[in-house]
Amino acid sequence: MLKSWRISYLLLFFSLWFVSPALSQVGITVSPGRLYYRLPPGSRSSQKINVGNPTTRELEVGISIGDWDYDSLGNNISYPAGSIAKSCSQWIQVMPGSYFSLPPNQQQNLDIMLSVPADADVSVPVHTAMLYITQLNPSSAGSNINGASINITVRMGVKLYHSFEQQDNRDIEIIDFADKTVAANNKTKTPSLRCLDLLFNNTGKTWIEGKIKWELLDEKTGEKTKLEPLDFYSIPGDKRTVRKVLPGDLKRGRYNATAIINYGERDELKVAELEFDY
Repeated sequence: MLKSWRISYLLLFFSLWFVSPALSQVGITVSPGRLYYRLPPGSRSSQKINVGNPTTRELEVGISIGDWDYDSLGNNISYPAGSIAKSCSQWIQVMPGSYFSLPPNQQQNLDIMLSVPADADVSVPVHTAMLYITQLNPSSAGSNINGASINITVRMGVKLYHSFEQQDNRDIEIIDFADKTVAANNKTKTPSLRCLDLLFNNTGKTWIEGKIKWELLDEKTGEKTKLEPLDFYSIPGDKRTVRKVLPGDLKRGRYNATAIINYGERDELKVAELEFDY
């Protein structure tokens, strides 16, 4: 049986270092990995990102813009610029330009200007885009066992979010909480797994950076088992399934599972409970 209630007390895209010896001369660092804009129609604002060259050779860097979205499991899906309804890729300008050279061990600040059209669709609460920072001159990482040279090109992504809301308006609706058996996959050699699937919708009007905590209670012995928490990112309209694999050494018995979703900076919580046999 699923129970859920609300307790109110009032998303590869990150900076990357290659650290193995073979790749020590390859890489770009970018920070921050996300930019957030809160602007009404007809206004604009600029934020900075920092691009670094941690290598000993000059890098040629190109900037491009695309779109992205989450799938139902929270994975990132890339799209061409301007191809989805929530896109703000056409609102973005990069200064001083979309191409530059970066000397060894140097950094470059870029101004990312977002200009919201006066006739922007305010029925879409959050618009998004992706800024790609790409190394245009591939770096050599040596050769493989057959003697063929290996060249590596690095591309980083910075997510951009835009909201018309000046205040946080976050909310989540829990749809289902169930235990599932995921069948074995012979192709990937993955064994069958027992999981907890938590389904929820993002019904708010802004982005969410949240955390889910999990706890199991053995109803016979009273023993509690805390599972590793999971971080998640979500935008309005998302229908999300978060899957937590149960420990392989979990004892047989009847359990009460609790999932606590913290989806705000002010301890905004939703709680779901489930009884199941293992």
